[in-house]
Amino acid sequence: MGHIDVSVAGITLNTALQPAAGCERLSGSNCPLRSQMKPIAEYSKSRIAAVYDDAAATYNRVGPSFFVHFGRRLAHRAAIAPDSTVLDVATGTGAVLVPAAELVGTGGKVFGVDISPRMIGRVRTEIQEVGCNNAEVLIADGEHLPFVQESFDRVLSSFAIFLFSSLPSLISECHRVLRSSGRIGLVYSAGEDPAWTWYEQLISKYRPTTSLGTECHSSQRVEDVLNDSGFTAVATCVEAHTLVFEDAEEFWRWSWSHGDRAVLESLTGSRSEFRQDLTAEFRKRATPEGLPYQVLAAVTFGTKQ
Repeated sequence: MGHIDVSVAGITLNTALQPAAGCERLSGSNCPLRSQMKPIAEYSKSRIAAVYDDAAATYNRVGPSFFVHFGRRLAHRAAIAPDSTVLDVATGTGAVLVPAAELVGTGGKVFGVDISPRMIGRVRTEIQEVGCNNAEVLIADGEHLPFVQESFDRVLSSFAIFLFSSLPSLISECHRVLRSSGRIGLVYSAGEDPAWTWYEQLISKYRPTTSLGTECHSSQRVEDVLNDSGFTAVATCVEAHTLVFEDAEEFWRWSWSHGDRAVLESLTGSRSEFRQDLTAEFRKRATPEGLPYQVLAAVTFGTKQ
């Protein structure tokens, strides 16, 4: 199949590539029903997009946020140079894109891609509100990026690799669009807070049929794929960030505001009874200040030869 090269703000788009599809908790290996649950990445791109379309209105607007924290951490650890060009894969509402745009400055350019049209609508509003004139977003699938090879100095993605059915395909595409000596940076789950095993045990009683599947991507697995794809100087560190939920109601609304809603939607037991049990269990453990949850994130970088 041929292609038409289209230049958008200095980046050439390969229109033969199909723009289509592109965090979150519940996926720990301790869940008794894990083997019976289907990872979200195994669903169709359109179904994954629908989950995030439904979450878009409240995404990163309800309860405490770890997206902004780790998005800014990823952008700053990526050593983004002024006047460079950056791609944010599965951009969400711009938690990585916005700080990256600040770092490249007026002489640089940042692109964000996401599978969800409504999330793209959200991030367009976000970048307009903060005045990011050097940022642009597109509906596109990270496994089929609509850019020609060697377009970017940095390719970043935060809490999104669990959404892709083939990690090697995703990494191969990132490698393709990176320039020589460019860097890839990924943030992804490094495990669950052991103080929250009660939640895994509780939700398993209501028999969800979907998991986020984040346990499939250990740091060793990610590093192996990067090495196999031609990246060098591959290294990982783990960072922690603590969220505090004021009450069970805030946690419930927060859980519906991102990818966890796919798990909640798949409950085969009574959703109202689960919510009642969740509220009771939360109150047993909460203090007057709320209930803390520690997000553990792996941050992996690699350099294209």
